[in-house]
This record gives sequence, C-alpha cells and structure tokens, in this order.
Amino acid sequence: MMLKGQIVKQSDEKLYIIAQNPKSDIVHAQQITECEIYLHDGRQLSPQQRNKIFALVSDISDYAVGVQLEAKKRKQWRLDMLKSLQLDYLIDVCDKEAVRQKLMHNYCQLVGIDYFSLSSRSPDSADMSTARDFIDWLAELCVTNGVPCTDTLLNRCEDISRYLYACVLNRTCAICGKRAEIHEWDRVGAGRDRKKIHHLGQRVQPLCRAHHREVDTIGQQSFDKKYHMSWVRLDERACKVLGWKQ
Repeated sequence: MMLKGQIVKQSDEKLYIIAQNPKSDIVHAQQITECEIYLHDGRQLSPQQRNKIFALVSDISDYAVGVQLEAKKRKQWRLDMLKSLQLDYLIDVCDKEAVRQKLMHNYCQLVGIDYFSLSSRSPDSADMSTARDFIDWLAELCVTNGVPCTDTLLNRCEDISRYLYACVLNRTCAICGKRAEIHEWDRVGAGRDRKKIHHLGQRVQPLCRAHHREVDTIGQQSFDKKYHMSWVRLDERACKVLGWKQ
C-alpha cells in the first residue's frame, strides 16, 4: 500500500511526516509499525534521460526479437532468456511501447513505487532520481544478459560506478561489451602472484583484450580521458565472483 504524506518538520537527524490514515483497517489488523519512505526530488526527468530510456528499451526489444527468431528449437532457453530480460508473458516483443511498459511495470514493482510516466506534461512524470535509477537498472539488465547496444553504455548510464561494477561481475568490457579481462588500475607489479595478494578494495576496470592493450600502450591517464572512464573498487562480493583472494 502506498500513502502520500507531507514533511511537516525536520532536524539534522529526523524527518517528521504526516500521512492520512487509510480507510481500511489494515494498519490496525496487521499491527503495522514500520514503513518505507520514498522522497520525490521535485525535478522532472530531463529530455536526455528520456532519450536514454527509449534507446535502452529499443536495444532490449531488438535483442528479444533476435532471441525469439534464433531459438525456435530451444523453447526452454528462449523462455528463460525472456524471463531474465523481464519480458516473460509479453506476447509481442517487437512492440517497443509494450516492452517499455512491461519493463517500467517490473521496475516499479521491484522498488515499490507507483507506475510513472515519461511525459513531461503528466502529473505522474518521473522525477530525475527515479529516472536515473531506472536507466541504471536497464543498463544492468543489458550487461547481465549480454544485450548488444547501439552505443556504449558508458554514454547511457547515469551512475558510472554502478555500471562498472555490473561489468566486473559479468566480465563485460565497459567500452564495447565484449568479454572482459579485469584491468588493475592499481598496478599489481611484475613478478607478484595475483593468487596470493589481497584484492579487496583494489581499483579495477573491466576491459576486453583490445582495450586492455590500448591502456597499456597509451597510459592510464590518456585512456581514461579518451573514454571518460573511471574505476570501481572490488568488494567482497566482486572478489568472490572473480575468484580473487580478498
């Protein structure tokens, strides 16, 4: 159940919110004492964010069409892939508007918010923070499922650290989407055994072999400037997925 309220007072540590008590007896009957608060940041999504969403949806839809065409004899694989793409039970994956609505519906259910609009004229238009998170969720969906995109996701993502982390977990090149090696932004050094050193907190970049060679050739600073790249630190989960010593 979603309730709307107003912030009536705030301090450095607390927010005081008043919400209208629902007519149903659910709060008393289920003895609800805790709730989650979603803060609308008051800014509508930007035209750039809207364009990113439509571009990502288009790439996901095109990939889903290819999955259906190439997997007629592998029905279970096709069903599993469409489910992974959040598009199971969708009749026509060629209908990009239907794909967008399905993805938006799934995202809203996942994060527990009301369905939003991408229209700037709608009173339910997404705010910039929601649009930002939705874009990065779509980018992660592409990385996880190997969706080929018409532009590098470095230009599409909103949170580059979140995108790079997804690429590390899936060993996907953050620039071109090919199979990646893990480039150590903090150089390990010649002669050191990667199986023995500790990697927790190390800064890395997921790069394919070609881009890995390029960074070695032109240098880290020039490479980062050319591709507007950053790095991401390895946490316990990433070390475990990579099989690297923490």
